[in-house]
Amino acid sequence: MNRREFLAGSAGAVLGALAAGAPGCAARSPGEMNLLLVTVEDWTARALGCYGNEVVKTPRVDAFAKGAVRFERAYCQSPGCNPSRSSFLTGLRPETTRIFGNRDPMDRLLPPEALSLPELVKTRGFRAVGIGKLFHEGFMARRQLGAFDRLELCDIPEGYAGVSTGYEPLPGEKPPPPRRFRFSPDPELERRLVALERERDEALRGTVPGSGEWQRALIPFRQLQAELLGDSGESEEGSLDGRRARLAARLVGELAREGRPFFLSLGLSAPHTPLVAPREYVDLYPPEAMPWPPAPRELDRDIPPIAIRFGANYDLFKSVPTPELVRKAIASYYACVSFADAQIGIVLDALEAAGLAESTAVVILADHGFHLGEHGLWSKVTLFEQAIRVPLLVRLPGAAGQGATCRQIVELVDLVPTVCDLWSIPAPQPLEGTSLAPLLQDPTRRWKRAAFAVCKQHASLGRSVRTRRYRWSEWRGPHGPQPELYDLQRDPFEQVNLAADPAHQAVARQLGSLLRAGWRAALPADVG
Repeated sequence: MNRREFLAGSAGAVLGALAAGAPGCAARSPGEMNLLLVTVEDWTARALGCYGNEVVKTPRVDAFAKGAVRFERAYCQSPGCNPSRSSFLTGLRPETTRIFGNRDPMDRLLPPEALSLPELVKTRGFRAVGIGKLFHEGFMARRQLGAFDRLELCDIPEGYAGVSTGYEPLPGEKPPPPRRFRFSPDPELERRLVALERERDEALRGTVPGSGEWQRALIPFRQLQAELLGDSGESEEGSLDGRRARLAARLVGELAREGRPFFLSLGLSAPHTPLVAPREYVDLYPPEAMPWPPAPRELDRDIPPIAIRFGANYDLFKSVPTPELVRKAIASYYACVSFADAQIGIVLDALEAAGLAESTAVVILADHGFHLGEHGLWSKVTLFEQAIRVPLLVRLPGAAGQGATCRQIVELVDLVPTVCDLWSIPAPQPLEGTSLAPLLQDPTRRWKRAAFAVCKQHASLGRSVRTRRYRWSEWRGPHGPQPELYDLQRDPFEQVNLAADPAHQAVARQLGSLLRAGWRAALPADVG
């Protein structure tokens, strides 16, 4: 059986099971369902209660996971916003999209025949609404974002022809309280940031988005703002993500009354830097009570300098932080995660209130992970587990696997094939992921042997393959080939590089061959 026949059969099985309906379930078949996609920035899987974190408070997503398939081993294809989103929103891997960094112009590099998720669902007649970030930059995604009937509270590209009205409290609603400060309660830091913001805006006038001049104008303000931690000075309902969630909830009601199948994309910025959140969430996490980061750098063995970014951090802690700042950063990250969790809950409640919970497929994911001090690193852009493993939860009402944990290896590039499979959408080009439809029915079935990722570091490019037990990576660039091999069963934080260990040469050769053979070689026989 070839891959096309397998997917057709698996989709047919899911459609048949859903059409029959589970006892007491009013779920529609996927082809008639709405689709809600919630994309959270920089959310490591280790910062969710349902993924085993006993400190962070994520009650809404934890409760959602009990009625969804929770993918325990989900991996992004690149640990950066632009390459990851360009991949999972097209079903193509970075080697095909040719997008390896945040500055790579997606609109010019994507294969011309590649259609993105919003463009594909529009072919099924969906009403498409986008709130918050989906693609990395609006000016790089004019065609893709143009597929939305309505875009709100995001980077709207020039020439967008749809509806965009913004968010205002309804008549009779109490407006949110004003911000207590613009950036920081520290008067001197506040003054510096306000001045840098003004200088940035003046420098941006007349520049071409994406140009070198445009990029340079952003740096001074962005670097200092990224260091902010703790209290945002905003109310929950007045914050950007708070307004996004409330507008999404309001529009769910409008879409329900309209009665037309819809695709609603909600993008949340938290917990992206700056790690600031409304005060009530900051108060949940006293910094002094935060656990110290695991995997201290002094215990790393034989890790290539390129793999740990030569010890540099990009958007947080460019200089070595004090112990107090380390704990405050972890506390602030958890506050942002709890804040994002609450905003997701607002939208899930709106689905219930509108009577759409059993007719809406819901996908919650992160574009990539985030380091919280492991190896002395912060943020993303590495091939370590903290940066490439992501939360992925899928609720497909009526599917047999709901409420289960799937421990098979899956990838974010599987999202578009899954949507195309379940909604019977023909793709214009061969997709490079695998539909997750069979796993939504049976999360235990045999699946991929490995996940693949790439990471660009200046002039070097790292490629990795992650199996259930090992990660093998190869870095190529001016510093020569730099291999890595980690046994995550014995070394879950990847601190001992076994690439040169004589006892592991057979494993190294096997995984090196798998990396070079590519993703197709990792598929089971009945899928490949």
